Amino acid sequence: MKKILAILIIIITFVVFGYYLATHPELLKTVTNLSLLTIVGLTLGYIGMIVINAFILHWSLQFVKHRLNYSENLLLTGYSSIVNFFGPLQSGPGFRALYLKKRHDVKLREFFVTLLIFYIFFAIINGGILLFAVIDKFGSGNVYGLIGVGILGLGIGTRIMIARSAKLRDAISRIKLNDPQLWKMGFGALISILITGLIYYTELLQVAPATTAYQAMIYTAAANFALFVALTPGAIGFRESFILLSQQLHGIEANAIIGANVIDRAFYVVFLLVLFIILVTYNSKRHLSVFDIKKE
Repeated sequence: MKKILAILIIIITFVVFGYYLATHPELLKTVTNLSLLTIVGLTLGYIGMIVINAFILHWSLQFVKHRLNYSENLLLTGYSSIVNFFGPLQSGPGFRALYLKKRHDVKLREFFVTLLIFYIFFAIINGGILLFAVIDKFGSGNVYGLIGVGILGLGIGTRIMIARSAKLRDAISRIKLNDPQLWKMGFGALISILITGLIYYTELLQVAPATTAYQAMIYTAAANFALFVALTPGAIGFRESFILLSQQLHGIEANAIIGANVIDRAFYVVFLLVLFIILVTYNSKRHLSVFDIKKE
């Protein structure tokens, strides 16, 4: 029964991919018109994202005293990347949490704490980039007041969230700042942002060759913040809105933003399709084990 369910899930996933491409024919056309250098750069960039996300998962599990073997880690990271794009509400972390709970007894609150730590690092780094851009553009006049309000709001929000869960309070109280895995997660957040920046820079150069690396990093930081409020698969609509709203900071024209995002969506869909085929054909038994929730 479980194998039948797994096969059905595989078929449904292929149908979703096919439907997405069929209803967005311009995506394939856009990808086929990319230069070879752009294709190679984007491919290496997205492979790099899979690898660094696998390391982040490895360090996160070590932080809560769990461990996956390397191949299972990569497979889980690959599958969750696919789920995260096509599923609602950025559902990749939820997929990982469920799999780890059912297969490796990783408690949900433990996984949530590691996720919270990663996103704190992620928000601080991206926020720092945008803050620097604001100071560079408008000066430091009212910036420090905004920083104070932001820190106060973050502190109050975090405090309310922790206060509502005794289990979460207990898990957070056990965090040790001298734990090397904690800072490895922060390092992973930094590397993932840099790789994302290189991906976006490659796409922007395709449509706006005069784009600078500085502009691309501000663009990246604005796009990354969309992940915190995205309600659509792949943050479609939200990411573009955040980038357009921050246009005064990075100075990239709207047409270039739209063109770069079309390239990004198109290429990433094709990349995920190829990734899914590789995951399926690599090892069918391991592939099916992703959907087998019994503990080994």
